[in-house]
Amino acid sequence: MKTTLPGLSLCTGQGVRVAVLDSGVNPSVSALRGRAFHVFECASTPEGLAVRKLPPGLASDRNGHGTIVQSCVFSVAAEASVDHFRLLDENNQCDSTLLCYVLDHVVEQGYKVINLSLGTRSEDAVPWLVSIMKRAYERDVVIVASASNVGNALYPARFTYCISVEAASLGGPLGLRYLPSSVIEFAGHGVEVSVPWDVDGQGQPKVVTGSSYAAAHVSGLCARVLEHNPVATPLDVKLFLREYARSLDTLSRQKEVS
Repeated sequence: MKTTLPGLSLCTGQGVRVAVLDSGVNPSVSALRGRAFHVFECASTPEGLAVRKLPPGLASDRNGHGTIVQSCVFSVAAEASVDHFRLLDENNQCDSTLLCYVLDHVVEQGYKVINLSLGTRSEDAVPWLVSIMKRAYERDVVIVASASNVGNALYPARFTYCISVEAASLGGPLGLRYLPSSVIEFAGHGVEVSVPWDVDGQGQPKVVTGSSYAAAHVSGLCARVLEHNPVATPLDVKLFLREYARSLDTLSRQKEVS
């Protein structure tokens, strides 16, 4: 699928710093092999958040989720500078306090896009999350958050400060659908996503489905937008994505008619 807005098709995310908050990375899969990125271990301590940079090349993924998410981001924004903050455990979970600690920390580190293929259902975390999201928005940090796969409320995806994404079958990583009159404003490519997965030497792709992967693809699109317009605000990026999604929808309708 080709992009249909001027300039975006030529962008690769070059020069745009992206942070992924997830379960770690296995750098040996072909989609990530040879790419430069840092992985940071994040943990709660009695004194607050502890962040430690892990050795380069370490297979740090606790459950495989973070590797796929990282691969999806690169599949759209191949030249973005993507770092990874590990906070999810072997069961793909973390407590809301750690999530808030890490998000609070990452907002301060100068990243332009933050990918959250995760969230919390804790109502107690909402005031802290709202404060962080507001500060990120005011600092022109774009936060992309995945919706729940099972229809339950998931934060921060339900906040207007972020770009919220659910999964749809859109034919490829550059697909996007705008969802008017919905708290979750966009649908990204997240159904039957094929990811190179040759860590076992067999070279077989892994096919996955979920809003996590849709959000990662949209984070890549945001990196492309910010390469095209480095001073774009989160609102600018959201409006650009809306017009991009509408242009894809128009193109699809034209093809159906012809």
